[in-house]
Amino acid sequence: MKTVRSALQSFLLAAGFAGVLFIAVFVTLGLFAPGYDSARDTISALEFTALSTAQRANFLVFGLLLCAFAAGLRRELAGGRGAFLIPFFQALGGIGVIGDAIFIHDPFHMDFDLVAFNSALLVLFLFAWRFRREPAWRGWTAYSIVSAFVMTAFLTAFGFANHHGGPAGFMEKLATCTRTLWSALFAIRLLAGKSLGEGPN
Repeated sequence: MKTVRSALQSFLLAAGFAGVLFIAVFVTLGLFAPGYDSARDTISALEFTALSTAQRANFLVFGLLLCAFAAGLRRELAGGRGAFLIPFFQALGGIGVIGDAIFIHDPFHMDFDLVAFNSALLVLFLFAWRFRREPAWRGWTAYSIVSAFVMTAFLTAFGFANHHGGPAGFMEKLATCTRTLWSALFAIRLLAGKSLGEGPN
C-alpha cells in the first residue's frame, strides 16, 4: 500500500539526496580551483584554495540537509528497531559535516571528519538491523552491510594513499559516492510511497 505523506515530510525525506548536491558541487569546484588535483587532494583541501568559501558553504548546506533527513527519519521510524538511534547518528553525521565547514584546520577538522564518516557507517549497520524485520525491504539488509564494508574499504585505502602519496582524494570520493548512492536509492523508495514498519517489530 502506497504511503501518503505531508509536504513537510516529503521535503525532509528529499533531503536524502543531499549527497548528490554535495558531490556535484565539490566536483565542479575541483575543476575550477587552481592547483587542485581531484585524484590526490581531499574534498576538504578545497577549503584551502581560492574557492574556499564555496566549499565551506557546500559543507554547511550538506550538513544541514543531513540533519533535515534525520528529522524526516525520526518521523518515519515510528517505533521499532533503531527508531531513536538511526535519526540520532544521522543528525550526528550532519553535525560532523557542519563542523567541517566551521573548522578547516586540524585537529578539529579531522575530529569532525571522523564523527561524520563513523556516523554514516553506523546508520548503515543500524538500518541493516532494522531491515531484517521489514519484509517490504527485502535485500536491503545485505545492501546496507555491503555498502558499509565497501565504504570502509575505500576509507582504508584513502588512509593508506594519504600517507604514501597515492590517489587519496579519489578513494575518499568513492567512499562518499558509495554512501550517497545508498541514501539516494533509499530516499527514492520512500518518496515513491514505500514505508517502514510494514513488518513486525
